[in-house]
Amino acid sequence: MTTQSQSPTPFRFGKIIVIGLALFSFFMSALISRAVFERLPHLEDEVAYLYGARMFARGDLVIATPEPRRAFWQPFVVDSEGHRFSKYTPGWSMQLAVGELMGESWVINAFYAMLTVALVYRLGREVFNEDTGVIAAALTAFSPAALLLNGTLMGHTSALFATALFIYAYWRIEQEKRRITWGAVAGIALGLLVINRPLTAAAVALPFVVWSGARMIRSLVPHSTANGKNSSPPAPLSIASDREGDQNPAFLPSLTEGWRGSGGEEHFGGMSGSRFIYTLAPLILLTVIAGVIALLIPIYNTAATGDPTDNLYTYVWSYDTVGFGSCCGRTGHTLEKGIRHLRFDLSLTAADLFGFAAGSITPEVEQHWLTESDYFPMLGLSFVFFPLALIAAFRWKSLLVFAWAAVLVGWFALPYQTYRPYYYGDLIRDPGFAWGWLAAGLAWVNLPLLFWRKHANSWTWLLIAVMLTVVGMQIAYWIGSQRYSTRYYYEGLISAAILSAIPLAWLARRINRVLVYGGLALALAWGFFAYSTPRISALYHFNNVQRLHIEAVEARREGNRPVLVIINGDNVRWRAFGSLMAVTSPYLDSEIVVAHNYVGDSSDSVRERILAMFPDRQVIEMDAEENQAWFSDEPPP
Repeated sequence: MTTQSQSPTPFRFGKIIVIGLALFSFFMSALISRAVFERLPHLEDEVAYLYGARMFARGDLVIATPEPRRAFWQPFVVDSEGHRFSKYTPGWSMQLAVGELMGESWVINAFYAMLTVALVYRLGREVFNEDTGVIAAALTAFSPAALLLNGTLMGHTSALFATALFIYAYWRIEQEKRRITWGAVAGIALGLLVINRPLTAAAVALPFVVWSGARMIRSLVPHSTANGKNSSPPAPLSIASDREGDQNPAFLPSLTEGWRGSGGEEHFGGMSGSRFIYTLAPLILLTVIAGVIALLIPIYNTAATGDPTDNLYTYVWSYDTVGFGSCCGRTGHTLEKGIRHLRFDLSLTAADLFGFAAGSITPEVEQHWLTESDYFPMLGLSFVFFPLALIAAFRWKSLLVFAWAAVLVGWFALPYQTYRPYYYGDLIRDPGFAWGWLAAGLAWVNLPLLFWRKHANSWTWLLIAVMLTVVGMQIAYWIGSQRYSTRYYYEGLISAAILSAIPLAWLARRINRVLVYGGLALALAWGFFAYSTPRISALYHFNNVQRLHIEAVEARREGNRPVLVIINGDNVRWRAFGSLMAVTSPYLDSEIVVAHNYVGDSSDSVRERILAMFPDRQVIEMDAEENQAWFSDEPPP
C-alpha cells in the first residue's frame, strides 16, 4: 500500500502535456482530413453518411426519390416506396449534420478526437494515477488507427468518444457524488453509441450490465462493522493512488462495506437509507435515457419503410446482417469464417493500434493496406504491454488471470478441434453451435466481474472486458475490416491505451519518470513518422476520389452558372464519379450536380429526362468505363 514517505515525486506537468495532446489530436484530424482525404468521402459508407447528414441538416429524415432514380443513385443510399434515405442508423449522420450546417463537416470528428484524449486522461488518472492517465492519452493521440479515422467522415471517432464518456460517467456514478447527474450523462453517451453503432453499443454495455448486476446483488448483502465500532472506508491499492502520498478520494466505500456515522446511521457517499435503491436510481435513469435516445432508430425506420423493426442494411445487400448461417454473408457466415477474420484483423490491429511494428514498409505492405484483408505482412508489437499490465494491476493474482486467459485461448481453439465431420458433424459450421460457443466465450470474459472484491481490480477488469467483448462480438458479423484500419474493434482503443499505460506508469513512478517519458516520446515519434505517415498516406486518392476531378469541372464552368455533369456509360462504378457525388446535394440544388446517363429503355430517353430537370444549367458531358471517367471531348485515359 502506498504511503506518503514512499510516494513518487508529484508530476506537475501532466495536465499541460494532456492539453497539448488534445490539441495535437484536433490539429492532426484537420491536417489529415485536408491533406490525405481532401475532406471528401472515400468509402461508400462515408458517401451515405454525408448524404444522410445533408438531409438531416434540412430537417428531413427521408426525401422523395428523384426520377430517374438510377441516374442520381449513390452507394448505400436506398430507394424504397418512393423514399430515399441512408441505410445506416441515424446517429452519426445527425451529428455530422451539425458540421454540414457549419460548412465544415470534418470539424466534428476533430472535436470528438480532442475530447476523447481528455476523457482517456481523466479516466486513467482517476481510476489509477496521473501517470497512467497521461501515458494513456499519449497512446490514444498517436494511435495510427485514431489518426486515420479522425481524419475521415466515418462515425467511429464519434463512437469512441461516446464510449469514453459512458465509461467515465459510469465511473463517476460509483464515486457517489452527483450520481444522478452522471447517470444522465452515461445514458446520453450510451444512447448516442446505440444510434450510431448498435452492435458495438451492445458489446460496450455488456460488461457494465454484468457489473451493475454484481453491484445490485452486493447492495442487498448485510454489512457489518468491526465490533460495532465506526468503520473507515477501505484504502485503495497502491496502483490506484491518485495523488502521490494521498489516498485517492475517488475510492469511496466498497459496495459490500459501509460505515456508520457518530449517530449510528448508515452512510453511503453522504446519504442514508437503502443501499439497493441508492445504487439502483442512477442505473434506472441511465437505462431510461439510453432507451429513449435509441428510439430514434425505429422512428427513422418507420419514416423510411413504414416498419420500425426493419434492418435497412438488407435493402442494399440482403445478406448484410449479424448472425450465423445462410442468412448472413454472401455465401453464409460460419464460426470458422468469423475466427478467420478475427485472426486476420488482429494481425493488423497489432500494428495499427499504437504504430509499434517490426519490419519496413515494402510494396507488399502498401498493397495490403489498399487491397488485402488477410494476415498483415509486418509483425505488430502493440500488444506487448498487455501481459505486463496484468502483472502490474493484479500482482500475485495475475497468476489466476493468466490461467483464466489460458482457458480463453483454449476456447478459441475448440472450434478447430470439432472440425472433424466424422466425430462431430462439422460443428464449426453449425449456427447453433456458433451462437452457443460465442455466448459461452463472452460469459467467460465477463464472469470475473462477479468475484473481484477490490474496486481497482474490478475496474481493471471492466476495461479488459470491454476490449475483449468488442472484439468478440464482431465474430458474429460476416466480414472483417482493414482498409480504414480494423475499425470494428476501434472502440476498444480506450481500454487498450489505459491497460498499456499501467506498466509504463509503474516504471515512471518507481524508476525514473524522465527516462520512461523520454523513451515513450521517442517510440511514439518513431511510430508516427515510420509507420503512421505511410499508413495513412497510402489512402490518398483511395477509390479514385480526388478533388482534382471537382477542380476540372470547375475549370470548365462558365462564370457562376450552376453545372450539370452527365456521366455517359453503362459499365460504370461509383468510383468513376464519386468525387462529383460528394458535392451533389440530395436535393439536386448544389452548384454541381452529377447524373448518370445509364442505358435504360434507351440512353437518349434517360438523357433527355435528366436535361429536362435542369433547363438552366450548363451541361458538361463525361464518358466513363468501370472506375474511370473523362470529358467527352478528350481521349480516354
